[in-house]
Amino acid sequence: MFDTGGWGAAETPPVDDCIAGFLDVIALNRVNENLARAATVLAYCDVLEMRLEAAEAAGGDPGETVRGALCDLAVTMTGTRRDASVVHDVAERLHRMPLTALRFVTGSFDWSTVVTITSVLHRASDETIAKIEYEVCAAGGRMRPQALRNRIWRLWMKADPVGAAAAREAAKSEEVGVRIDRTGPGGIASLIAKITDLEAAEADALITEIVGTVCKRDPRSTGTLRAAGLMALLHGEHSLACQCDRGDDCPVAGAVDDIPPRRGHLLQIVVAVETLLGLSSEPATLPDGTPIDPEVARIVATDAKWQALLTELVEMLKPEQGNTGDGGSNGDGRDVDGPDSGGLDGGPEGGPDDGGADDGGADGGGPDGGGPDGGGPDGGGPDDGGSAGGGPSHSGRGQSPRDSGPSSGHSDPGQTGSHSGGGSGMQSSSFGPFSTAVPSLLRRVVGLGRVRGAAQLPSVRLEGAHCLPPAAPLLGEESVRDGLVARWLAWIAERPERARGIFPDGHGGESAPSRSAVTYLPGARVAAFVRAAYRTCTFPNCDVPAARCQIDHLVPFDHDDPGRGGWTIVTNLQPVCVFHHQAKTSGAWSAVMLAGGAILWSNSLGLRRVTLPELSIATPRASRRRRRVSSRPGASLLEPTRWELEYSGCTPPTLNDCRSATTDIDRNELAEKRRAYLEHCRVVHARVRYDRARYDPPPF
Repeated sequence: MFDTGGWGAAETPPVDDCIAGFLDVIALNRVNENLARAATVLAYCDVLEMRLEAAEAAGGDPGETVRGALCDLAVTMTGTRRDASVVHDVAERLHRMPLTALRFVTGSFDWSTVVTITSVLHRASDETIAKIEYEVCAAGGRMRPQALRNRIWRLWMKADPVGAAAAREAAKSEEVGVRIDRTGPGGIASLIAKITDLEAAEADALITEIVGTVCKRDPRSTGTLRAAGLMALLHGEHSLACQCDRGDDCPVAGAVDDIPPRRGHLLQIVVAVETLLGLSSEPATLPDGTPIDPEVARIVATDAKWQALLTELVEMLKPEQGNTGDGGSNGDGRDVDGPDSGGLDGGPEGGPDDGGADDGGADGGGPDGGGPDGGGPDGGGPDDGGSAGGGPSHSGRGQSPRDSGPSSGHSDPGQTGSHSGGGSGMQSSSFGPFSTAVPSLLRRVVGLGRVRGAAQLPSVRLEGAHCLPPAAPLLGEESVRDGLVARWLAWIAERPERARGIFPDGHGGESAPSRSAVTYLPGARVAAFVRAAYRTCTFPNCDVPAARCQIDHLVPFDHDDPGRGGWTIVTNLQPVCVFHHQAKTSGAWSAVMLAGGAILWSNSLGLRRVTLPELSIATPRASRRRRRVSSRPGASLLEPTRWELEYSGCTPPTLNDCRSATTDIDRNELAEKRRAYLEHCRVVHARVRYDRARYDPPPF
């Protein structure tokens, strides 16, 4: 390597030798990765075996034990339940496949190969596995998953055709389904349909056929055309509209003339008012947080139903600011057990579950039963990080975590909405290792409007709209959230009794429950607010959308004595998927609410994780909704009502009639007619109370 005459210049090795060396490193690292994955599976096997032995000694349920182990694994891996389930399935199935397990623990098989083999052969009998596993392992060393899967089925069908046919039928009933995977790049989601091979081939042929209905000069790529063809098939269409530039000279011109227009969007979208007006490029979001292009949201909003959410900006709560179980303060100096501390469901005074015919709007209070001056657990009012905004806004039932703005909700023609709300800015506070300027990351609902019909957006110039800055830039949002979670966990570790939560009795600081609070099932407004506050299951790393989750009582509801157990109020509810709900019910994991709506999950092993909400859960004073004064204050009960004078014999309009009105004039007339009918009902009830013998004679 060196010259014989001294320290000469080193010889540069040939490029091919360098490349070969790096390829050797890659091959070695691949083996090391396989060994590390095998060690993970073996460690999980030990954990599961010890848990099952302990459960058997204690007379526990093995199924609940496995569920708890899966939750522990998912939290430790920082993965979803689906990720943990794959590891569990492989660990469970490898016991019957010794050759595959041997190749795995020696680093010969990578993870995808092991998953493929175990996912197919786990339905085979021990005799069949003994017959074909040697050939399967030989194929696994040189084939990738799809080709390997097909080869395994060929070997199985030759060795045991009856067993293979039975396994395929069983897989058809257990594995078939459709799900959406939103892990793709650039806002691209995957529609994953698990169907039989024959059905998949038929679907592919149908997509290919509908793609062939455009001419060869269509500018779209094959992939884009196939995606458009799939959507067309889902809408019941038989051809695609060609996008070539030949107009009427296109050989397939007019092929889509007889196709009826598509139905409206079935979506729920959260979008800021500023975005709808073209004043900001802040993206809209789906209920699970998936961002939507603002211009697309504007298009959907023109044919949607709206609901306004009035919000205020509050500071992200730090554990030192509020009570989480070791004191009597609610974070704003008020006693949480005092008579003025109102629960979030509002009780008879109004709240998220008080949605009647006359509820809603600014007077009805928000889902948290608070007003702009209602203090939260962080002590935030209008002067504490923002002021509640007013004004007309259109919105769906969702809620933006920062700029309150339009939220588009779900409906047949598409429900859109907006929430308009307070200012935003930076909060100055001491924040440990963080900058002294801490963003205010959460909003709190202070008003919830009625659902309105579709509205036309004002015409605005949107040239370069995508280059506009967001309405309220929040630099460091995610890093601040991570720091807050770490701070919460450290604060609880100092005094473990803090882990009992801010409301260990599940009463939300209220002294007496409302009628809805002691009803097991939450009202529609309460459930909508809870799902808006937490966009997914609150269990750590779980990505199941809140819309598909169950509403869980953090402190269990007592069916025998509802007043004693946890109440059905916002401060005692969370969305949890079925799997993690059962894990909580079995006691494998427990959950409590900390101040501001943060959820602390913990288990007997000492694992703790904190889930922060997207929408602040406050504990304000009970709101006092202004009661409507009768339009006939001095009218005698014996005088005919307006309904009896003007609308006698008419059918009372329903809320659906009001919502389906096409013009503002019709909508106002129906609303006026409905008000007259409701007033008539109140007068009739008063007449009955005044002279019950006349209206309710004895039964003889």
